[in-house]
Amino acid sequence: METMNLFKVFLVSLTFVSASCSKNPIHFYKFSLQWPRSSCSGGTMKCPSPLTVGIGMSFTIHGLWPQDANDEPIDPYSSTHPCSAQPPPTKVQLLALIKSLYPSLTTNWPDLKNPLVPAANEDFWWKEWSKHGTCSDFPSKPFDYFDSALQIKLQLPASLGLSSGTTQSLQDIFNAISSAVKAKPELACNRNASTNKLQLWEVRLCYERPAPNELVKTIRDCPSSWPAKGPCTSPQDQVTLP
Repeated sequence: METMNLFKVFLVSLTFVSASCSKNPIHFYKFSLQWPRSSCSGGTMKCPSPLTVGIGMSFTIHGLWPQDANDEPIDPYSSTHPCSAQPPPTKVQLLALIKSLYPSLTTNWPDLKNPLVPAANEDFWWKEWSKHGTCSDFPSKPFDYFDSALQIKLQLPASLGLSSGTTQSLQDIFNAISSAVKAKPELACNRNASTNKLQLWEVRLCYERPAPNELVKTIRDCPSSWPAKGPCTSPQDQVTLP
């Protein structure tokens, strides 16, 4: 009996370790939220006009990204980077495994270009899974990967301490979000394609790597306040939340 229990512990450990058999192991997770009005007015994405009811005035999920200790993304599964013992699920298998999450995913993790088209949303989820989920801590458990993101989103303050239609310094936005979530975020800006004004595009929150068989859930400070590359370069930059 003791031998069998030790074997089970070994299997659990193997599952946890296999997802980090990378050039650099997983150190933490970055949870990226996008502000639809900024994403859709930045000139790189064509969205319905007006935005679908219920989507335009709240943050939606962009992705849940495993990062290494240098804050670089973990490479996805490939023939040259087989990060798990078994290949990850195919697209058909993935969608079947997360089917029960569809209502929440459609609301909280839509494809902003075509939020009411089921196939477009499925393509978006598949893209994020292929790039960021296959070498996460859930290579054979996509349900837990997507459920982690949904549970994080549902537990956050809806506005993250911000008010739509306001313009303030990047530092003030940073301080408001930090106060709302009790951790330091990473902020990303873009420019409105019509006005060229800076606008808040994404808020990225960071989370500790979970223990085996647990969801991502413990927030922590992000290592940087905003990406090294991007239009926002100073805490005093005036940024709009459209």
